[in-house]
Amino acid sequence: MNGEVRFGRMIPGEVVRRREVCPVAYLPVGALEWHGEHLPFGTDYLTVEHISERAAREIGGIAFPPLLYGDVRYYLHDSRSEWRDEYTKEMRIPHSYASAFPLEANEDKSGHTLPVAPDLESVREPLPFSSGEQYRCFVGIIAQTLLSIYLYGFKVIILLPGHGPNVGPCLQAEKLYAENAKRRQSFQPPAVTKTFFYIEVAKEIEPRLRKHWIHADKWESSIVMAAAPETVHLDRLPKEKKAIPPAYLGIPYLNEHTGYSEAHQELWENFDALDPRNANADYGKEHIDYAIKRLGEEVNAILQEIRKD
Repeated sequence: MNGEVRFGRMIPGEVVRRREVCPVAYLPVGALEWHGEHLPFGTDYLTVEHISERAAREIGGIAFPPLLYGDVRYYLHDSRSEWRDEYTKEMRIPHSYASAFPLEANEDKSGHTLPVAPDLESVREPLPFSSGEQYRCFVGIIAQTLLSIYLYGFKVIILLPGHGPNVGPCLQAEKLYAENAKRRQSFQPPAVTKTFFYIEVAKEIEPRLRKHWIHADKWESSIVMAAAPETVHLDRLPKEKKAIPPAYLGIPYLNEHTGYSEAHQELWENFDALDPRNANADYGKEHIDYAIKRLGEEVNAILQEIRKD
């Protein structure tokens, strides 16, 4: 079925025609996050926005605008202690901005509950400053968005997190939406929801991704090169081979000042292979194609179950 697939650009008749053929909505859940000098701040939404639009065209359904704001700032690379110097230098902002919601990773935990500078006097309606408050707020934003999409008549909603830490909030938002949909008789039956994390799917065809977490690496850079090529600037990466590309990985694997961790020498070959300077669009397209294939299998299985009822 040809035609527009982006909900924000469609008129009611177009929505109805596509929805009656395939009642599936795709919701990209992204973030605005620093990815070094070579990738855009919108990396984590551009990737899943591209996947959602391709899925709508090739599988069926409609792609909704991505969620960009409200995610937990403690989970952003902007706040990581090991890259804070480079980030604030690139952005020409005070160091205190990056450390306001500190993420200090180590072997055991992400450290996002580290104490921050105390707030001054309370206000009547305080913004969520703690990690727990921000997390709950973000879950609520996603759940409210699911309800909004359901009210446009969709029976299935696929959540597509593009930022690793957004998987948890997506899963919790599914539950929150379902619980609240049951509170009002007019919301019955609620939409079937499913969180599809394309990075996990990529591990099926790229074993290197199973060994450690990634960020601003060859894989992610290649995905963006395939999804939004005009936004990638590999020429901004360090020319010196031993120099670590800004925003690539982090503690416990490396530090912006000291390089790869001696404690993880068994992974150094993997780090070199996934260096963003090795990125290419063909590799990215291969992974996007595979994600669309696997997503299609998930969507078709859900639709078959719905049709049984």
